[in-house]
Amino acid sequence: MSIELKICGLTTVSDMRAAERIGADYVGMVVEVPYSRRSVSRWAAELMCRAAHARPVLVVAQQPLDQLDEIARLCRPLALQVHGDESTEQISELVKRLADDTEIWRGLAVAPSSEQQPRSVEDNLTLIEELAEVGVTRIVLDTRVKGEMGGTGVTCDWPTAAAIIKDSALPVMLAGGLGPDNVVEAIKATGATGLDMATGVERTAGRKDPAKLLALAAALSELSAD
Repeated sequence: MSIELKICGLTTVSDMRAAERIGADYVGMVVEVPYSRRSVSRWAAELMCRAAHARPVLVVAQQPLDQLDEIARLCRPLALQVHGDESTEQISELVKRLADDTEIWRGLAVAPSSEQQPRSVEDNLTLIEELAEVGVTRIVLDTRVKGEMGGTGVTCDWPTAAAIIKDSALPVMLAGGLGPDNVVEAIKATGATGLDMATGVERTAGRKDPAKLLALAAALSELSAD
């Protein structure tokens, strides 16, 4: 099984290199999101995008469209990954503003299994179809935790994620509480072919743990061998 891997919440070039050494397809930076513990400035993001060997993705949320346009033009990432309350109309406008070679990924919230889901599977699938129509190219399913934007270390409801992944009109990455110890179980439970990981491979917020990254690579290697 081929799994696309994104290591997110990177704040240093050295951690980005560690992610690339284990085969990350994408490297993610949270840019100018004040309430994120992993946020970096656009200037730091530009440096990391220029240095990246893997494809850079910038995670943004609740920022004016002009600001997002400026960040994208400065950093020239593969994609902006938009998390927050942005409407489909706002996403559509952002797509129109950005250069043709900058993709838009959309983060969607799935609650933990112990909580009521913010929307039904059917509503999520309808929303994904609408997002595909306005130019979004990928969905990231993350865990909804009040007051947090990803990086919570909490797993989402995997049966709900599986139902969305199965019938999604767009490629889907699974996020939320994933680490070396549960990533194989998550893939088998949801059918995910893309993973977005931050907390599960950290030693502190924003700093990656080389040992956990190596353990992740080993777990994914065993899965590929099955």
